[in-house]
Amino acid sequence: MTKLTGLDDFDHKILGLIQQNNLLTHGEIGEEIGLSASAVRRRLGELRKRGVVVADVARLHPDDFGVTLIVTVSFGEESPATYDEFDRQMRDLAPVKQSYHVAGSNDYVVIVHGPSLQWFERWGRDVFMSNPSIRRYSTTVVWSCKKFETAIATT
Repeated sequence: MTKLTGLDDFDHKILGLIQQNNLLTHGEIGEEIGLSASAVRRRLGELRKRGVVVADVARLHPDDFGVTLIVTVSFGEESPATYDEFDRQMRDLAPVKQSYHVAGSNDYVVIVHGPSLQWFERWGRDVFMSNPSIRRYSTTVVWSCKKFETAIATT
């Protein structure tokens, strides 16, 4: 049974609303979709317990806190152990905001956020250049973000 088994239209509507604004009260959500506040509270509790809702977070404006970089990584030696070690390393590094194992000419896309380009030059050397399994990494500097959406369709 998956986490999504048994979700009904009310659950999908709740998920859509909280992805846009998770500061809505249970009463406001209930009013929007036709449920009582207590029913919304109960449903949200269950969605969190089942792991459908992973986190409730606030987004900050990244430009106010440094620079965002998109790094593509290609491995010379590919193996489950190599990927597992890289996954662990990326999870443990605070500047890594997202890490994706991808298909195509690159093996990973990593989103990094740090204080400056000078910082990244040192950090990239320590993290990527020092990893003997990495054949090549390429960095794209984000000048400005034109769209950043975290909501996903639930139906």
